[in-house]
Amino acid sequence: MVFPAGVKRSRRTTVGTCLWLLVCVVLVAGMASCKKDPRLSFIQGVWFYKDEHLKNFPGESAQVTNWEFDNGYFSVYSCCFTEVNFSGYYSVSGREGDQLNLELFNLEGQNGSMALRKNDTTTITVEIDPDSDTLLINGDGPYSRFSP
Repeated sequence: MVFPAGVKRSRRTTVGTCLWLLVCVVLVAGMASCKKDPRLSFIQGVWFYKDEHLKNFPGESAQVTNWEFDNGYFSVYSCCFTEVNFSGYYSVSGREGDQLNLELFNLEGQNGSMALRKNDTTTITVEIDPDSDTLLINGDGPYSRFSP
């Protein structure tokens, strides 16, 4: 700060200015580190896959699966050969190229005949294909975008 002639700068003013600059630096650094991973942005929404290989089973035409990713929350629903219906939260546990490893936690629902509880966790691998706007989830798919 520039002070008029004859005015002394107090130690309090200097400390206040330094603190203000420090706060600005921390805020700018924090905003820079909060950039959203484009892979995470890409997977947001509802994804649909219909596996028709089951049409050879009597009474079963296909296994239909929907995954939804919503900024840290997920849900999955699948029927009819194997019933899957559970939800919870996810965090990224690994990244490489167009692949994300997501840890699913705080689970609630069922995976086949297994009931899932809040302390259960599991990991899925999501492979992203931005050119075809599809996903492979644990090798299944390709899942097509159903909604943004």
